Amino acid sequence: MKKLLLILLCLPMIGFGQKLISNYTTISSGIDGYGRPRIVLTANNYPLIIWRKDSSPKVLRASKWDGFSFSAPYNILQEGILPSSWDGPEVAAKGDTVYIVFTSTATVQSSIMLIKSFDGGLTFSDTIRVSENNPMHKFRMSNIAIKDDGNPVVSYMQYLLNWMEPKQMVNASVNFGDTFMGSVEGSFLAPGEPCDCCKSSLVCSGNDVFLLFRNNDNNARNSYISKSLDGGFSFTATADMDDYSWMLNSCPATTPRGILFQDSLFVIKRSGATGNNEIVYSNVNKIDLNYSYNRNIDFINGIIQDYPEVTSNEDTIIVVWQDNREGIQDCYISFSLEGVLDFSESFAFTDTISGGQKMDPDVEYANREIHLVYLNSSQHKIVYVNAAFDELSNTIEINNMRFNQNNVVKIDLLGREIINSNNKPFFYIHDDGTVEKKIIIE
Repeated sequence: MKKLLLILLCLPMIGFGQKLISNYTTISSGIDGYGRPRIVLTANNYPLIIWRKDSSPKVLRASKWDGFSFSAPYNILQEGILPSSWDGPEVAAKGDTVYIVFTSTATVQSSIMLIKSFDGGLTFSDTIRVSENNPMHKFRMSNIAIKDDGNPVVSYMQYLLNWMEPKQMVNASVNFGDTFMGSVEGSFLAPGEPCDCCKSSLVCSGNDVFLLFRNNDNNARNSYISKSLDGGFSFTATADMDDYSWMLNSCPATTPRGILFQDSLFVIKRSGATGNNEIVYSNVNKIDLNYSYNRNIDFINGIIQDYPEVTSNEDTIIVVWQDNREGIQDCYISFSLEGVLDFSESFAFTDTISGGQKMDPDVEYANREIHLVYLNSSQHKIVYVNAAFDELSNTIEINNMRFNQNNVVKIDLLGREIINSNNKPFFYIHDDGTVEKKIIIE
């Protein structure tokens, strides 16, 4: 006997009953390198893609859209700087200002380096050292954001030489990356210590800087947020963003990510607190750092969802990640047209013709176009995906339709009646406007 848990109210959703994306471009492969791609949009919303070339000589490479096609891969880093083969690079752009940070093993102790471009990534500066030249410490796992005034702020992990005493450091520039003012610890107010192999990320809003990081309090691996009111030169508040403690005696190596949305921060992260490795999202108040909820993007029992990335424009929020729901790593996308109200079911956005493990997704969105990039690690290539958002077709809106429990019609994301309804999701709107995804139990 079927049992429906809740009354249903239909709302606008995007349908996924067909192959929605078919525009794939191989950016780099083989000897051109294929290590962990990242994407940003420069002026005119032209995408710039960067990645590591891990074979000798190790360098960073890029390819840029010129309005008609992507350029051939070109080096953006001098030989001999030795970018790390694991935890980077990371990139941020504001118009044609582009900053890239990465770990370098060319120094006696590993250090954080930066290069910058003011022509949209066509040419880059010499290498600039961000982390201190301190023989007692080593540094790795950097990230970067750009403040409203165009200046970069960088986060990274600091360790003793024996990898003990990890700290999340933040270092800001006031002269567009020519020099940095000196690092401050952004994680010191959190209990325990930062998770030692989990990169942090940054969100900037005016003079406020928010540091998102994973903490380790006696093996409770929860996601935390710290706040600076002075542009990243000091941190005065911190908060745990998880409902339950994720108890784990090893480092999960995953990063919480955030964006500004209206008067709050939207934060996406992985949590294994329930015993299932899930991508969850939170709404965090910018003033007091209190979060409203933790919700699943697309719960699937027994799989590992990881490495989320997020972008937004106006009321549209787009999230990507990788998971192994089909027994192999693939990259998935979900989005909301109503801000944090609710998210679509996820679907793979990678090329189904090309097999293999697909991972390390990244995403940007502007002017009704989604720009995606991922690594096909089995075929040793980086792939760019472009999707016109309006062509993700079949938006269905059913206004003011309510069904009582005695006469229930079960409807899927395309607005079609569900006949074989086992584990099919539907949506319920509470009177306060919050939305929950529910399951029909057979």
